[in-house]
Order: sequence, then structure tokens, then C-alpha cells
Amino acid sequence: MTEQASSPTGIFSLELGEGPVWNPAKNQLSIIDIFARTVHLLKVQDGEIIKTDSFDCEGDVGAALPTSDGGFVLCLNTGIFFRDSDGQITKICDLPVKGSEFRCNDAKLGPDGKLWVGIMDYEASSGRGSLWRIGRNGQYQMLLDNLTIPNGMDWWHDEFWFVDGPAEQISLYKWSESGLEATSRKIPTNGTPDGLTIDSKGEIWLSLWGEGRVDHFDSSGKVIESVSVASPHSTSLCFAGEKLNTLVMTSAKFAMKAEDLETFENAGDVFSYQANSLGRASHFDFN
Repeated sequence: MTEQASSPTGIFSLELGEGPVWNPAKNQLSIIDIFARTVHLLKVQDGEIIKTDSFDCEGDVGAALPTSDGGFVLCLNTGIFFRDSDGQITKICDLPVKGSEFRCNDAKLGPDGKLWVGIMDYEASSGRGSLWRIGRNGQYQMLLDNLTIPNGMDWWHDEFWFVDGPAEQISLYKWSESGLEATSRKIPTNGTPDGLTIDSKGEIWLSLWGEGRVDHFDSSGKVIESVSVASPHSTSLCFAGEKLNTLVMTSAKFAMKAEDLETFENAGDVFSYQANSLGRASHFDFN
């Protein structure tokens, strides 16, 4: 079953829109534009996405993650920072991978209260990407190496589902305080996987770069629903709104040719879809 996402918000034309996170405590949706170095703040009202504010970052921003104390963890190419509720910035640590050719990509706060963040080089070179776990004290642990584009991730109990693009699969790991243990289970994707989220039933929703759609997989790994968006590069997604049933989907116009941008005038917009599934609250503790 394929559904069409609603009309775009009309207030965005993001170069590389990514990282949507819903914060129910503030009725606030945050979205980043990586190379524009901007974090956009929005609200969701009756399924409609409304822009309220934004702030700029001092570096390319791979993720901006709201915390329970009203701040944001900022994952920049220049390091990991904390922005408090008054807008004051403090540095947590340098990137654990050294070199100006590296940047942060996707990241989330985990159920362990740590920042889980992927780091890659700007050329997306095979084998140069890695996944790290970082605490508020700046201590870090490498979880995976020899990656290319560390991307979508989410947890379901002791399961950790993870995308290393452009490989067309979602890989399952078992996670614990000590790290990650690989399993043999992988879900094939019909296209290049990007951001993902897991709903309240433990089912995966996946954005597909270059395909202009989001796929919904059941617990067996079968696609049971697809949502199309009017932008080829579907990048990431989250469930938002009071009932956590508004699926918010980001997109990008990054790397698109001028003639393609004329064809896809909504490239880089933010889309929404009223899902029959319910999402789960994100993790907001950072320690």
C-alpha cells in the first residue's frame, strides 16, 4: 500500500534537511539543515507544521538533540557541544576522529543517557566512518568502525537497528553498557537507506535517499506500507504531535542538478503524514 504525504510546509527549502526530533515537553519539533548550519524550531498543530524560530551553529551540524533540561546537544564538525536553555554554548569534547575532513552525521540520545553519533568524512569514503558513544563528561567509546555513512539508528529493548549507507540493508545489533554485538539479521531495503525510527509496536519506518519515499516494515521485515514524498531525497523522520501520530519527514536538494530542481520544486521541504501507527517518545536524558 502506497500513500502520499501531505503538501509540504512551504516554509522550507533545505539544502540537507535532517534529524527531526519531537519534544513533547515543549510541543516543539526541531530539524537541522546540515551545511546551512541551522537548527529550525517548529510546532505541530492539528497535523500542520508551523515554524516558530531557528538558531545558527558554529559549524556543520549533523544533529541537534533536545535534552530534558531544556538544552540541545549539538554534533558539529568542530566537536560536540551543549547549548543550554539560555543559548550559552559549552564544549563537551573534540570529535574522537581527528582531521578537518570529518563531520558528524546522524545521532540520537540513547536509552543509556549517552550520545550515539556517527562520524564520516566529507567524501563518504568507504571504511572511514565510525559510530561512537559519548557521555556528558566528554568520555567516548567507539562502537563500530570501518563504516561508510553511519546513518539511521534506533533501539527496541536490547535491540539496536542501524544503517550504514549506502549498503541497502538495516542491520540488527544487541546492545548493552559494554557495547554492541553483531547478529546475522539484516533487513534488505529497496533503495539506499537513510534515517529511521521505530514505532510503539517495534516496527521500523525508513527514509530512502533517492527514492522519494518512506517504507514501513513489520516485525518480520516485510514492507507493509509506503509513503511517497514530492522530493527524491527523503532523509529522515520522526513521529510528532500530541498523539505521536503525525509522521514528519525531512528531505534535501543536496547534490541535485538544476534541471532536477526545476522538476522537483518541493525538494528540500518538510512533509507530514497522518499515520495509523503511533510513535514513541525520544530519549532526552544526557549524562
